[in-house]
Amino acid sequence: MIDFASYEIVVGLEVHARLLTASKLFCADSNQYGAAPNTNVSPITLGHPGTLPRLNKKAVELA
Repeated sequence: MIDFASYEIVVGLEVHARLLTASKLFCADSNQYGAAPNTNVSPITLGHPGTLPRLNKKAVELA
């Protein structure tokens, strides 16, 4: 039989919310709904080497 006393329960919660901002959370790319595919992207969104994210100040204000 398995001894469950040696295990620890870990529960995670992931929340998604749409904020009323003109750009994405970690870059200046537009977040326009309904835009043509692959038009609201940049090297930051694509995760290219050497790119660093920039936090959207408006999203912080709305949080």
